[in-house]
Amino acid sequence: MNKPVRNISVILILIVIAALLIIPKLLSESNSKQEGSGRGDRDQEVSADAFIIRPAELENEILTSGTIYANEEVQIRSELTRKITGIYFKEGGFVPAGKVMFKLDDSDILARLRKLDLDEELNLKQQEREQTLLDKGLLTQEEFDVRQTNIEKIRADIEVLEVELDKTNITAPFSGIAGFRNVSIGSLVNNTVVLTTIQDIGKVKIDFSIPEKFISVFKPGQTINYKVDGYDEDFTGTVTSFDPRINEATRSIVIRAVSGNKGNRLLPGSFVKVKLNLENTYDAIMIPTQAVIPKLKGQSVYLYENGIAVSKDVETGVRTDKEIQITSGLNSGDTIITTNILRLKPKSKIKIITIN
Repeated sequence: MNKPVRNISVILILIVIAALLIIPKLLSESNSKQEGSGRGDRDQEVSADAFIIRPAELENEILTSGTIYANEEVQIRSELTRKITGIYFKEGGFVPAGKVMFKLDDSDILARLRKLDLDEELNLKQQEREQTLLDKGLLTQEEFDVRQTNIEKIRADIEVLEVELDKTNITAPFSGIAGFRNVSIGSLVNNTVVLTTIQDIGKVKIDFSIPEKFISVFKPGQTINYKVDGYDEDFTGTVTSFDPRINEATRSIVIRAVSGNKGNRLLPGSFVKVKLNLENTYDAIMIPTQAVIPKLKGQSVYLYENGIAVSKDVETGVRTDKEIQITSGLNSGDTIITTNILRLKPKSKIKIITIN
């Protein structure tokens, strides 16, 4: 091996040896810095406010939302395919039960009825003559019965036409407020065309949902209070029934209440805020709402124990404007953290600024 090649080999060996000596030292220093940083994070105190839990009286109520529906509502349609010849109601006006709202063309029906009336009259006269012939033995009973059959058939046809004629008078099935009409005189309509609507809003229905855990506290006859946008006053209603099936997606059940509607002020479709008063709880565990942390499965809070933060799973109940009831997981006398929640980790050191 010549001298230049030998020199290069020596240099490479020295570089490898140096690398083996320096790299572990650098890695060790880096790890030491990271460990020091981690200890610094854990050792750093988080300033926060705390809340000491004390038993409280809870005015037990459920706040939810719902929708107003008419007591009765129907779409007015024609059973026949005919032209409209008359409209006898005012849009938005009161319509008594049985009032004719629309009149359909009945000219051909009346003409057929007149023809059948004449046929019946003619056959009755012919039957009188045949009765005389039957009495004298000049006509067989079978021949006489044919005439009677013809008369009965004519009368059946008359009944069919009278039913059809009655359907040309489209009447209100119950008393209520008429909606907008969707047709005009001369319109050709059938059973697919909605002519108008009628809504009985002398009283209204309020449908609202509650969590399934409150099902046992509801009974028919229970009173609810609710508010409607546009009115400052509170309205009351009475629970009448509830849906026999729980919604699997929301785990809630629909309750129906009925309320009076003096002056027809409450309109179907209105959004309502419902408040239901339950029995008061006198030793409820109530904490500030902001202390509760939502998780993938359930909820939790941070307890303050011996200067550090301790995560605790909880179950919640009734919610008020600023507080929420804890039904499981906390006890009277526990201290929870209420601020800087997002900066906390389990075992974080806490510096309490204010309590309660």
